[in-house]
Amino acid sequence: MTRPAHQAEGFCQLVENAGGKAIRFPVITITAVAENPALTQQIENIAQYDYAIFISTNAVHHAISHLPKGLPADLRIAAVGKKTAASLSAHDIAVSILPKHSFNTEALLACHALQAVKDKNIAIFRGVGGRDLLADTLRQRGANVSYIEVYQRVLAKQALSLATIHQNCDIITVTSQQGLRNLITLCDNKEWLFNTPLASNSQRTAELAIELGFVSDIVVSSEPGDEAMGAIIADWWQSKNKARP
Repeated sequence: MTRPAHQAEGFCQLVENAGGKAIRFPVITITAVAENPALTQQIENIAQYDYAIFISTNAVHHAISHLPKGLPADLRIAAVGKKTAASLSAHDIAVSILPKHSFNTEALLACHALQAVKDKNIAIFRGVGGRDLLADTLRQRGANVSYIEVYQRVLAKQALSLATIHQNCDIITVTSQQGLRNLITLCDNKEWLFNTPLASNSQRTAELAIELGFVSDIVVSSEPGDEAMGAIIADWWQSKNKARP
């Protein structure tokens, strides 16, 4: 499991409860951005926005520390997925915009509430960098969009060698393009890595894996959650064992 350590335990427990062995190898560390005048000004002006969009649980966690007075009552809150919405609810922040099915940027943009946003002021709470599809599309619809970047993703600082797990790892899970790139950077045996099956929760990440050199099985879950990832791995494992003589 390559997710940040604080986000990986739920999936690791799911794997172990199903009889598998979860090998923890976080490749990303999430850290708060340093205090800076631009961020302070954005937070002070939060009442000027009509919508606030949170793109991850990390965005919620790191935004809360900057919002001691909470969010304005008339601010419409959007979350990209169920876990992000649950994290907001845990802080008594009501979510009014949430995709009904797929939980990603495209599904959020398809929500009826985000269609007619001309001249609306929208804040996107996120990490430093990342996809611009959400902001670009909302701007095309006439909205004024600002990023409020409250955390950053950095390469994990670890000396763990994959040599000790090469014989025990059947499939690797990756949940982001940056995570995939970091995994390649941290891996001490690229030949083994590129020939090891991969599970992803994103078609975009799967396509990048092929582009970067992965040549074994790549399976993609239909949703980003732990259960969907676990299900696709279980299906792959069952299919693999059926194919054995």
